Amino acid sequence: MSGSLWFRRLVKECRKISPHIRIKQIGHGFYRIYYQRAYIHEIYREIPQTGYDCIDKDFNFLSKKYAEEYEDRAELARKTKNYVEGFWDSLDRIKTRVYMMRHNSEFNKNATERYQTVVIK
Repeated sequence: MSGSLWFRRLVKECRKISPHIRIKQIGHGFYRIYYQRAYIHEIYREIPQTGYDCIDKDFNFLSKKYAEEYEDRAELARKTKNYVEGFWDSLDRIKTRVYMMRHNSEFNKNATERYQTVVIK
């Protein structure tokens, strides 16, 4: 898998956490992380070390036509969320959710049922 140094390191860390973690590319540089039968997280290929808020004022972003025509879809999605998640945030969230899936049967049941009923595009 290509991507930033922090992305490759996160993939290695996920393999250390559990052999049941699967990482699937979904397009435009985004990857989804699954644990056993449930979706647990989504990451971007060019992930930085630390996360940050998007505070840049981009007035072209206000024009939907301009954004659809000229903007990179991955950057557009990150601007819409107004937050770029970093390596440490993602790793912490993945560890927490895997721990909850292993040790909390109610969380595991809810996550598995939600994954089976919701259509993820």
